[in-house]
Amino acid sequence: MLQHLSLKSKHGIKQFSIHFLIYYKDMKIKFLAIPYLIKNETLKDIFRIMKISFIFLFVFSFQLMAISTKAQDAIIELKNNSITVGQLISEIEKQTDYLVVYSNREIDTNQKVNLPNTSDKVSTYLQEAFEGTDIAYEFENNYIVLLKRTNQNASTVDNMIRATQQTQQKERTIKGKVTDIAGNPLPGVTILIKGTNKGTVTDSEGLFSLDIPVNAQTLQVSFIGMKTQEIPIGERTTFNVILEEEAIGLEEVVAVGYGTKKKINLTGSVAMAPGASIVKSPAINVSQSLAGRVAGAIVNNRSGEPGADNTTIFIRGLSTLGDNTPLIVVDGIAGRETLDRINPNDIESITVLKDASAAIYGARAANGVILVTTKRGKEGKPQITFSVDAGFQSPTRVLEMCDAPTFAQITNEVSIFDGSGATYSEEEIQMFRDGTNPVLYPNTDWFHEIIKPLSLQQKYNLSVNGGTKVAKYFISVGADMQDGIYRNSATKFSQLNIRANTDVNVTDHFKIGFDLAPRIQWKNYSPFSSGDYGIFYITKNMKPTTAARYPNGLLGPGLNPVVLVSDIAGYNNSTLTRLNSTLTAQWDLSTVVKGELSLEGHVAYDITSTFTKKWAKPWKYWQYNRTTEEYEEKISTYFSFPNLYEYYNPTHSLTLNGMINYQRNFNNMHNVGAMFGIEQNSYRSDYFSAQKDKFPGDAIDEFFAGDKDKNYFNINGSAAETARRSYFGRVSYDYKSKYLSEFIFRYDGSENFPKNKRWGFFPGIALGWRISEEGFIKDNTDIIDNLKLRFSYGEQGNDRIDPFQYLTTYVYRTYYQVFDGVAQNCIEPGTIPNKNVTWEVAKTYNLGLDGNFWKGKLEFEVEGFKTNRSNILCQRNASIPTYTGLTKLPMENIGEVNNNGFEIQLSHANKVNNFNYKISGNFLYAKNKVVYMDEPSWGEGHDYMKQEGKPMGALLLYKVIGINKDSTDLTTYPQMAGAKLGDFIFLDTDTNGIINSYDRIRQNQTSIPQIVFGLTFEGQIKNFDFMILLQGQAKASQYVYPQIDPRVGNVEKYAIEDRWTTENPNGSRPRLGSTINNGSPTPSTYYFYDASFLRLKNLEIGYTIPFKKQALGIKNMRLYVGGYNLFTLSKLDFIDPENTSSEAQNYPQVRIVNAGLKVTF
Repeated sequence: MLQHLSLKSKHGIKQFSIHFLIYYKDMKIKFLAIPYLIKNETLKDIFRIMKISFIFLFVFSFQLMAISTKAQDAIIELKNNSITVGQLISEIEKQTDYLVVYSNREIDTNQKVNLPNTSDKVSTYLQEAFEGTDIAYEFENNYIVLLKRTNQNASTVDNMIRATQQTQQKERTIKGKVTDIAGNPLPGVTILIKGTNKGTVTDSEGLFSLDIPVNAQTLQVSFIGMKTQEIPIGERTTFNVILEEEAIGLEEVVAVGYGTKKKINLTGSVAMAPGASIVKSPAINVSQSLAGRVAGAIVNNRSGEPGADNTTIFIRGLSTLGDNTPLIVVDGIAGRETLDRINPNDIESITVLKDASAAIYGARAANGVILVTTKRGKEGKPQITFSVDAGFQSPTRVLEMCDAPTFAQITNEVSIFDGSGATYSEEEIQMFRDGTNPVLYPNTDWFHEIIKPLSLQQKYNLSVNGGTKVAKYFISVGADMQDGIYRNSATKFSQLNIRANTDVNVTDHFKIGFDLAPRIQWKNYSPFSSGDYGIFYITKNMKPTTAARYPNGLLGPGLNPVVLVSDIAGYNNSTLTRLNSTLTAQWDLSTVVKGELSLEGHVAYDITSTFTKKWAKPWKYWQYNRTTEEYEEKISTYFSFPNLYEYYNPTHSLTLNGMINYQRNFNNMHNVGAMFGIEQNSYRSDYFSAQKDKFPGDAIDEFFAGDKDKNYFNINGSAAETARRSYFGRVSYDYKSKYLSEFIFRYDGSENFPKNKRWGFFPGIALGWRISEEGFIKDNTDIIDNLKLRFSYGEQGNDRIDPFQYLTTYVYRTYYQVFDGVAQNCIEPGTIPNKNVTWEVAKTYNLGLDGNFWKGKLEFEVEGFKTNRSNILCQRNASIPTYTGLTKLPMENIGEVNNNGFEIQLSHANKVNNFNYKISGNFLYAKNKVVYMDEPSWGEGHDYMKQEGKPMGALLLYKVIGINKDSTDLTTYPQMAGAKLGDFIFLDTDTNGIINSYDRIRQNQTSIPQIVFGLTFEGQIKNFDFMILLQGQAKASQYVYPQIDPRVGNVEKYAIEDRWTTENPNGSRPRLGSTINNGSPTPSTYYFYDASFLRLKNLEIGYTIPFKKQALGIKNMRLYVGGYNLFTLSKLDFIDPENTSSEAQNYPQVRIVNAGLKVTF
């Protein structure tokens, strides 16, 4: 329970902490407080969400107490009104604690009785069943005695009870515990006396107790995913059972669109990552945990900035010129949020739909679908799990820049080459080198000044899981805190996740579920961005000959990076508040038809709000005066005045869906299934922003304190609404699980299109053949456990386009009058409408072969795929050139892209003595090319410049074939205008003797890898376990160029190594200071690096402490150490190969070394 919430105030900042006090048996366990620093204005959001969450938990707790209270007058429910006496007796014993005692000679259990109600008291049913007969009934403690009406009923009752008790005394009690091979208890394991239906299940601790007849001979122990065991009973009273995993795993159930399926019956391409493997990654961002773990997923992390480290995920590469991100579905609700910030401890599994199986999501499924299933409660005593994880972050790679003496030397080199003479004297260079005058001749390592060696991240999680046959619950609270890599950092990220998933069996056939998932995120930054042309761009260009701080600690001059990373110049803080809620109902109608018939529906309402406040102000610095030898205080003019910017963006989403499901088996041969559903979603977003650019001072950061002159005001706002309606379904048939077929469809309507184009039909078909079930294999070998060939074809849509393209739009503009310069607001037409705008359509083909050999010791999947994406929106360029003056042409559905490739998955699992291990790998090759996009004509003989036929986003680059070493080179080769010694020699691609833009060549690779792979090695011996994940990519290239002119800023160290100089004419790198060698105005292949890499992505080593006696209520405790991005091999060695900034100016990826503790009570 929540013990207390404390609040403290310091410097206008509220600090609050939550203390959890959990009562377990006779103990109380108090967990370390979770602290947060927050701004005042976020308190309302926090308390609102916590109020909703804890009110729900409070009410739910009392519901469970009420449910678990034994009714004083037992009520039972019957499936039918017309039943036999024997069936009535069976239901009474099944649904109550009563034992019915009777004589077979006196009671006809086959007699039919008609009862008016299907739900009533036991006494009422007995009265109605035996009314008008000579059968009487009596209640005696936990017994119900049935007998004929005579004068000696009382003594007969006593005799029958005594006889029953004597019979029961012939039974005996056995007890035991069931664990897996690692010693972890297994709840929910079925314990049966073989040949009977008498049994029990293990509790949350894996314990069981069962009364058995004295003549019972064999126990049957079974659990999903485990090998069933049969154990002789003999005279034993205690059983310790260790279950091993079912090697084949074909009975494993995986999530598919709007349902689940056994893996053995899958006909589509589906990949799954269990939550147990995802949680092993110490990364705060969950999506980063998928890299190398999920076949078919290209996962790249481009930044390590806390709260802004969003990952790019592409399923089997790219196939459209627009948005390529997959659809995220959380617990059956599509598009409710991104994957990044979900608590990994709440995740049961993540499943990826890659082929026609995604067609069930229709208009939003063209880029693939990721299904996230969160954990739910399990029957048994409450199981409390607490975990804490602490890690230290550091950049994987940081640019190495020239020091001050080197910088001074290369500055002189460039100046002398250009004829302007040396800038620094040898004496000055020596003072930079020896540090004798740090005030006038500093030697500043700017990245060292702003980046600390280690920064801290913390993760806490507390969960409770349990329930009864009537109600089950999973409740968790998670908190993450991540510091930036900066010294005196303003960058901090923290989040609080709460989740409560509950399921209640209202009756035997009607269930409801209610899920509540609130989250709050706090993002704190300085007013300077870490993105393009922000902190890292400024830092890498800062000259090392200027001081960050003087020897006396005073802040140095200029746009000082020490200021940029701190809160000296203000802050940029953001709070995101999210509440996801889902109500689910399931009604089992199998009693009214043959087969399994059910209805299911969801109501999901999600609220998200983002509030951002940015306060920027001038700052003080000091300038050393050589004449007076004094430090003069100055005020920065980067911000002329203090200024304030705020915006608020609330969104609301409502999703309603309903489904009917039917399954039936005919003659144990024909399995038929069908599902049909309807879904509707509405979404609204509102946006409001305000800015005031002038404040008289920086004491108060609120709008009322700003200047009243309206010329400094800027107010803006907008709103957007969208809606979708869909009909979908699935029909499946298989013959003896040998020949498999499935048809899926979705009929989607979106208001992004005109009325006559608003609806789209997206079908899919999948076929499978389990070759291993054929007699020529099944009857002749026991090596092959499963061999399945499958094929699928599907059409998926994409409606992620700007809305209202079919309408004439107008925009507001401000223009200034020609003569007096007075501003006037005007309305002008926007883009020309396209009344035929419609869906993009992806046609996907997939052919796969699955195999499982030697009882699961070897498993593989091999797949080939092809996607043709048509109707892609793009503008006409070739057919309507820009010189016609038609520059506001609409986007049209004219583009086409192909994407082809293959996947391989391979795994091997085995046990050698006490060592259990598993090795699994995955490999993906996916290459796309633009088929058509109406690109501009490059002229005759310049087809090598075309985007068509090349991967999307491929760059046009000059091909470097050498460096001008001497004057002979300058006259031998065609040169770019202004070329000098030490400059690049470019290929004259069109052989016209002139180097110009028509000599650029379209490249064959981009920053999106065509090959990705992962290799996982897991093992366990006794109480030790380990996991190693290697991840990599190939056939990817990054365009990264250095700053090579010291007159502009500092230069990267790698750019000066073996450079061309008059003393080194055979240098392998170009001379410094040249525009031709500059990678920005003159992009060339010289700076197009191979971005292939092999990375030790994840490592974890753990030890589980055995607790034979549950000291302090602890069932088990696991200690572990691990790491993330620990080691990287790549040719691109001066920056991280996943970086995509052409000037290497983004926040770097991070390496994490972590340790943690997980305790289960």
